[in-house]
Amino acid sequence: MRIGIVSDTHDNRHNVTRAIEIFRGRGVEYVLHAGDIVAPFTTLAFAELREAKFIAVFGNNDGEKLRLKATVEGFGGEIHEYCYKGELAGRKICMMHTDHLAEDAIKSQLYDLVIYGHTHRPDIRREGRTLVVNPGEATDWITGAGHAVIVDLKDMTHTIELLG
Repeated sequence: MRIGIVSDTHDNRHNVTRAIEIFRGRGVEYVLHAGDIVAPFTTLAFAELREAKFIAVFGNNDGEKLRLKATVEGFGGEIHEYCYKGELAGRKICMMHTDHLAEDAIKSQLYDLVIYGHTHRPDIRREGRTLVVNPGEATDWITGAGHAVIVDLKDMTHTIELLG
């Protein structure tokens, strides 16, 4: 099973649309968003990817949380306050927005995959049994290029996708 990972979209509709095209082309079954969507109208773009379930966490820049939650749940997705912990394809996953709690989850070695965002800088590494993925920013504010990551949960391989 392939999952698409994105973070810090910050209402960049162009890069969100590009991420959706890539996710659709790669046959992802889930899209995991590590926060900072910002406004509900950007989230609606993910509703167009009907073949993948959308799971997100709130970021520090997400305003209108009630409307954002209603929008995501309205198209069958999930959005969690601080952290998402779940299991997909037999892999234990922990996702949060900020990096300050990610290291504790990584060090615990309880998860196959730890996802975080917030820093706008990619961080993909293996720590023991845990694959760590910060896809970096989907917008292009800090690094000059948006990115998304696809992880194949079968063998935990990943690819980095350029959005802009």
